[in-house]
Formats: sequence, structure tokens, C-alpha cells
Amino acid sequence: MESNVHRHLKHQGVLWLKSKMTDLCAAEVKLYMQRRKRTADAVGINIKRKESRIIEVKATREDFLRDEVLQGDYGYIAAAHYAYILTPEGLLSKEEIPAGYGLLEADDYDRIKVVKKPVKNSKPSLKLETLIKRTGRAATNAYLFQEESRLSKDETDGAFKQQPVAHLLRLTCPSCKKRRPYITRPEEEMMLCRSRGCGTRIEIKKARPFRTASYNQKFLNDLLHAAETVGKYEKN
Repeated sequence: MESNVHRHLKHQGVLWLKSKMTDLCAAEVKLYMQRRKRTADAVGINIKRKESRIIEVKATREDFLRDEVLQGDYGYIAAAHYAYILTPEGLLSKEEIPAGYGLLEADDYDRIKVVKKPVKNSKPSLKLETLIKRTGRAATNAYLFQEESRLSKDETDGAFKQQPVAHLLRLTCPSCKKRRPYITRPEEEMMLCRSRGCGTRIEIKKARPFRTASYNQKFLNDLLHAAETVGKYEKN
């Protein structure tokens, strides 16, 4: 499982690349080199200069030492014009860095400095067009996932999902195309669009359903109790 430090450094790596590469940057870019699948932590493309850079994040020494990709013939240094290793400050020395790679360090305030400059690879194994396509795909997927997660976050953290009596789903209407939340029963198959002036019957299975939360009888009892308590206070 990815640690919080690794996730944070990966994001900082994308921001750093954006300041250097300007055109296209993304995290978690899937690459294929010599039929081997790799996932680059961060990739940046400068289209005008026809230049690519890859960052591999290492949050711990253990992670660095067990990574065979960095030492192999088909590592990130072979795929792009420049490749870096990004670590917390003081984690690695310049002498430990594999040949060709640069070393970036992030301090406690996320300021990144170049400790060791990378050596340019004038003939990357991956064509720039391939990297552009892969990076663009990763950036698009990240945006769509972020938007869907923002709209569909379960604020209950799944506390009431056992033996649910109702679900909160996000559905897309086939007529007005608006995506809205709906409370449905588990066995329900159809819903009426709630958009003003629409009222189209929505077939749940075909409406890109995304379950935001589930509610069981305990939740309904707690909700009813809260409503009754509020009513008592209002009467007083």
C-alpha cells in the first residue's frame, strides 16, 4: 500500500515537473518497455523542446534498495531524456544514485532542490509521441477520478453499509444528461429524473450508477431520533 509520504512526494514531483516542463505532466503513467510494464510516478513533457522527464519517488531507503528497475537495462533512464529520483531530504547520498539518474530532495516545506543533475539520454527507448499519449491518458484518468471522487465521497465512511435498506446513488439521465444523487432501495431498477421539466424514467443499471453511501435500519433509527430531538427543542 502506498504511504502518505510517497503519495505526497509524487504530487510534489508533478508540481516540480510542471514548473520545468510547462506542457504536459501527470502522475502514475503506465509505460511498456521491452514487454515489461512499468508505472512512472511522475512524467513531464515539453513539446516545444521535444523533451521528456521521469521522476521515481523513494520515500524510504528500503524502497530504494529493493527497486530492481532503477538498476536494470530497461529502467526509467532508458525511457526518457532525463530521469530523477525524488526523496525526502537526506535520505540518499549522491554516490548511491544509479548512473544517469538525477537526485531531487524535498525538504519539510516541500521545496525541491537538485542535488545531482541527470545525464541526458539522447536516444530514449520510448518515442516522444508514445510518452505524450501515455501521459495524456494518465492526466485525463486522474482528472475524471478526482471529479467522480469529489462528487461521490461517502461522508459516512461506510459506517451504515451492513444490511442496507437504501443506497445513495449518482445516476446520469439519458435525456437531460444531468448527473444527480438519488436515494434508492436495493432492489429498485428504475428512477424518475428529478431535473426540472424532465421526469425521464432512468434505468439504474444503464445510468452509470456510482454508490456514494448505503444506509441501514440503524441509520434510519438514529436519524429519526435526531429529528424527534430537534422537534422537542423547537417546541420548548
